[in-house]
Amino acid sequence: MNRMLLTSFLVALLTSACNKGGSAGDHAEEGGHADEGHAEEAGHGEGEHENEVHLSAEALERAGIRVAAAERRALTGGVAIPAEVQFEPSSTAHVGPLVPGRITRVSVALGDRVRRGQLLGVVASSDVSTARSRLDQARARLAAAESTLRRQQQLSTEGIGAQRSLIDAEAQVGELRAEVEGLRRQLSVFGSGSAGELALTAPIDGVVVAVHGTLGETATPDQPAFIITDPTKVWVRGNVPELELARVQAGSAAVVRLHAFPDVTMPGTITYVAPALDERTRSLPVRVTLQAPDARLRSGLFGSIELVGGSADERVLVVPADAVATLDGQTVVFVPADEPNSFRPQPVALGRRAGGFFEVRSGLDEGARLAVSGAFTLKSALRSGELSEGHEH
Repeated sequence: MNRMLLTSFLVALLTSACNKGGSAGDHAEEGGHADEGHAEEAGHGEGEHENEVHLSAEALERAGIRVAAAERRALTGGVAIPAEVQFEPSSTAHVGPLVPGRITRVSVALGDRVRRGQLLGVVASSDVSTARSRLDQARARLAAAESTLRRQQQLSTEGIGAQRSLIDAEAQVGELRAEVEGLRRQLSVFGSGSAGELALTAPIDGVVVAVHGTLGETATPDQPAFIITDPTKVWVRGNVPELELARVQAGSAAVVRLHAFPDVTMPGTITYVAPALDERTRSLPVRVTLQAPDARLRSGLFGSIELVGGSADERVLVVPADAVATLDGQTVVFVPADEPNSFRPQPVALGRRAGGFFEVRSGLDEGARLAVSGAFTLKSALRSGELSEGHEH
């Protein structure tokens, strides 16, 4: 009996609400149209937002979800090895005297750009003074011997001189000429000027990167007084782990990234592969020659060499592995929806994987914004709604 009374009360309440402001029949007709419109509107809103994840700013930050643009890059071979920028040996020159001496002149400063043959400094050497003195003496003896030879030749022509004396004179002149030429070449190798001085000149075009001598200091052959290098000629040295040796061969493409310039990628080619492993590190030394070295490169910079499976010039659209999820059997990434802090899944077709990146073959355009991290969290939120705090739907 009580149940029947409660049911009658609810029916009466609903009837009263429906009949408010008009007759029951008219309102039923209008209400029917209104309910139909409302149902259409509700259905439209549900279809538009049913597959979205809505987050508050706090939840977005707490979940560590970052948004960035999809970009093209060389798809690496799945391994990055530590690397260091070094000057090419052929682009560096150590300049010093071939014999000990005292520095009497320094013509350049650290950082100066010099041309081949330009004077760097002057060294006064007793060894050079001795060699020059011997040269002067040999030249004087040669002049006397040549005079004797001419006299013997004249006597021989007149039939007065002995043939033996002529032969001896010719031999002596030949010996002295050889001695003079030898001393002259020796001084030329030394770089000798006048008064026993050695002129130290630049053998290549480049920049002075070290000056190890000051005025009055002793210069020796085992310590260069100047070091010159061409900063545009550098290579990158790396060590390939033993387990990754199958990826490396001379002529393979590579991409160099440096810690100092993380946004700069420099394609190059592996031009040297060592014939043996380093016994201490069990790794294989390799060198990469860059196609277009950056002007900011400096010897000693650290970074990484990314081994490339194909050409270093082949750049494909990629997304980070943390941006990819599987939803209802589809591979998706999450892209921003219309409302702030909202995301919706975007189906994509993926290709090769290399390191922490997937190649995107379709479903996403270059420059498109997407969540580059936290795909698993967004997938879980889409399923459970756990992160939809702060948003009423």
